[in-house]
Amino acid sequence: MKHCCYSDPLGDILLNNAKGKKRIVLAGNPNSGKSVLFNAMTGVYVDVSNYPGTTLEISHAQYGSDSILIDTPGVYGISSFNDEERIARDIILSADIVVNIINAVYLERDLFLTQQIIDTGVPVLAALNMIDEAEKRGLEIDIDALSNYLGIKVVPTVAVTKFGLEELKDSIPHAVPGKVTPGIKRELVPLTREIGTQGDALLILEGDPAVAERHGMQPGEHQEEYYRARREHVNNILVKSVRHKASDASLAGKLSSLMMRPITGIPILMGALWLMYQIIGVFIAQHVVG
Repeated sequence: MKHCCYSDPLGDILLNNAKGKKRIVLAGNPNSGKSVLFNAMTGVYVDVSNYPGTTLEISHAQYGSDSILIDTPGVYGISSFNDEERIARDIILSADIVVNIINAVYLERDLFLTQQIIDTGVPVLAALNMIDEAEKRGLEIDIDALSNYLGIKVVPTVAVTKFGLEELKDSIPHAVPGKVTPGIKRELVPLTREIGTQGDALLILEGDPAVAERHGMQPGEHQEEYYRARREHVNNILVKSVRHKASDASLAGKLSSLMMRPITGIPILMGALWLMYQIIGVFIAQHVVG
């Protein structure tokens, strides 16, 4: 169900012949390969428009005879923290289908956005991109298990070589709403019934002031609770669907994995900063300059 109580700024930037057509939206984290996949799916016939009130550009193109494919800015979540998130939020909430591009190398990071999009109730299809890089880094991903735990179709892809592209395109019409994060339905279900749209209900409960204002409501106070539940759910999915083959992992993959964890990433960061200071602040600034 679309929003009923505020205007649709995205509609203003789409072509006149796009009215009434199905909106297929690409969403993902920065550097997930989303733009490469968008170009592969649309070819050269792409329109670029500024989103109303911003300098950010939105790419969109005719897709088939009855659909429009829309790209979104790369984001780590959908809320109101910056222009990119606000735009991605509004486009996703107005989508008929969301194709979520996931970087297979950084599943721990990217799946948080995947689960948040699923929690909005929109039909979702996932493209597990850069699957070749993940394999090189010693990651063995059980695609069927990942799909089962998320409740959506997951298609392995390599955007730069167009591997999996045809399967992804064939799967778009069959996108379905996924499995909502455990523990958030108690407040989400009744509010959804009240305002008529699950995505808006979720963001109101998470404290998004813009969405709450659209419905004449006060922002909720469940953001920390929902974010923690979502992170725990994603971690549980990873434990059950991803295996690290340490013997095959490259040095870059091992370092990347260590830097993604706070307990090892923070010491590595401090060490790197100390080394930079010794080289620039001591050796160059004092000895070389002197």
